[in-house]
Amino acid sequence: MLIKYDDAREMCISIFLGAGASPSEAEIVSDGLVESNLMGVDSHGMIRIPQYLGEVKSGAIVPGAPVEVIFQTPNSAIVDGNHNFGMVCAEHMVMTAIRKAESANIAVVSSRHCNHVGRLGAYTCVMAESGLFAFACANGGRHGHLVTPFGGLDGRLSTNPISYAAPTSSDPIVLDMSTSTIAEGKIRLMQQQGRKIPPMCAIDADGNETDDPSAFYGPPMGRILPLGGPFGYKGYGLSMMVEILGSALSGVGPKEEYEGDSYMNGFFILAISPAVFNASGTFVGHVDALKEYVLSSRPREGHGKVSMPGEPDFSVRADRMEKGIPIADGTWETIALAAESVGVDARRYG
Repeated sequence: MLIKYDDAREMCISIFLGAGASPSEAEIVSDGLVESNLMGVDSHGMIRIPQYLGEVKSGAIVPGAPVEVIFQTPNSAIVDGNHNFGMVCAEHMVMTAIRKAESANIAVVSSRHCNHVGRLGAYTCVMAESGLFAFACANGGRHGHLVTPFGGLDGRLSTNPISYAAPTSSDPIVLDMSTSTIAEGKIRLMQQQGRKIPPMCAIDADGNETDDPSAFYGPPMGRILPLGGPFGYKGYGLSMMVEILGSALSGVGPKEEYEGDSYMNGFFILAISPAVFNASGTFVGHVDALKEYVLSSRPREGHGKVSMPGEPDFSVRADRMEKGIPIADGTWETIALAAESVGVDARRYG
């Protein structure tokens, strides 16, 4: 099915208001989910509605909980989400980073008690649109440790995504990727769409490679492999960096890592103003020149054209804004059932 952007946003806001969120919280979460679908990142879009509602019901997410800065210097801060929606905490962190980078030229912001923040590229793009170079990463608590260390069998890491964005005279250059071969949400989407997992991405509970989402989910649960296949030590090394930045740097050790049924994120942001190198008037021009040079490469046969990181997502966004957002039948049914639990008839939007 296809759902128009305005209808999707209205539906989501109604659902989260029904779950007890304030109007501003409902808008932040809804915009984050619907924008992910618009950008083609369906694994972090409206498919997450049942997850978030379930966590509100269990008390893992606490709508209305205060989001507050608990430590700060002129160019750093720790923001405590106090178990509110992760996107609400992340929004506060981004605004804090922008303010500090604009005054101190560089800012680092980390989190505590932050629930699932969704698509990282959303946050780095906002900072890039403010003229900053932005980097972000997020680890996950033990409940989400579905990724093995390189050569290992047991889950010890989350998918631990990283993102950066740089401003240009048009759309930002943005990379948003997991340090594992695949995000768990994409496997969930494949299961609902009746698709297979790509090769060399996942193993079952016995350590055998599998392309079957049902074998991955078990029980017992399978595991996701670090990015890189035979060179998976590269993804594993990047994932360890995310763990260090996302938890250890903000004072959360592995024995204190978030437990329970919720998927917590240790979210880390770095924002750099070009003014830190006296480049305020030249930075975007240099990035534009780099972009033009790279795109001048002749494409290999069968690859169409060379594009910038993030460029295909912006193309998908334009197409879905015009035609509507596709939702798999299985995904739509889970959303509709979850919506019913908070008194919203989502089927009228379908």
